Amino acid sequence: MGSDLARSVEIVITLAQREFLGRYRGSLMGPATAALVPLLFLATYTFVFSTLIPIHIRPEAGRTEYAFFLFAGLLGWNLFSETTARAPKLYSHSAHFVRRALFPTLALPLAGSLSALYQALIWWAAFLLARLVSGSGLETSVLLAPLVLVAIAVLAAGFSTLIAGIGVFVGDLSELIGPLLALGFFLSPVLYAADRIAEISPWLIRLNPIASHLELLRATLLEPASISLAALVAAVAWSGAAALLGYVSHRRLRPLIADRV
Repeated sequence: MGSDLARSVEIVITLAQREFLGRYRGSLMGPATAALVPLLFLATYTFVFSTLIPIHIRPEAGRTEYAFFLFAGLLGWNLFSETTARAPKLYSHSAHFVRRALFPTLALPLAGSLSALYQALIWWAAFLLARLVSGSGLETSVLLAPLVLVAIAVLAAGFSTLIAGIGVFVGDLSELIGPLLALGFFLSPVLYAADRIAEISPWLIRLNPIASHLELLRATLLEPASISLAALVAAVAWSGAAALLGYVSHRRLRPLIADRV
């Protein structure tokens, strides 16, 4: 049992590293691109939302605050959406692995989530660097942000496992996942704070599995005083429920998947 678990963990880490490094194979700067891209995004957001379309999240906020506000939301959302967007075709695109009787199929969605987590941690580091360079300063709570990102990765792994299993039997799911994620993006506190959505309907926040994670992540990065125990409990509950749902669905569908890919 222990040796099987160790082997499965090794496979997940190996696949995640291969996927992460594979993104930058053939690029001019190699893996260094992973650090440059978020900095370029943040520079773009800062220019657009401080000069072209000035947006202030509150009257006394500085010109660059909304750029950091938006970047903090995208940091968590991209981790979640990147993992789940590829899930419907995950098993069919890796059929050579899935058809091997001894291969732990669950390693595929877990590796995808871990690879996305690597990327998110680089974006987090870029966020810290940009805050320091801009003179905005950092709170010690930023050190808690990686824990929130891990919780989002667990949430994404659970949902992507479920979606990957269903995607083997429902081919249309790969076409539907894009619009569904687009809807989720606008119903999540990415562009605006969670209380703006709650003003319309509190249930849009309570029933959104990633809303509490994004609220908590943004608080650790920008406003530690707004860290909410309710958001923390909700984030842990959603991540745990998603992980359990993904595991149970995988146990049920695993014997059928190899014959369908």
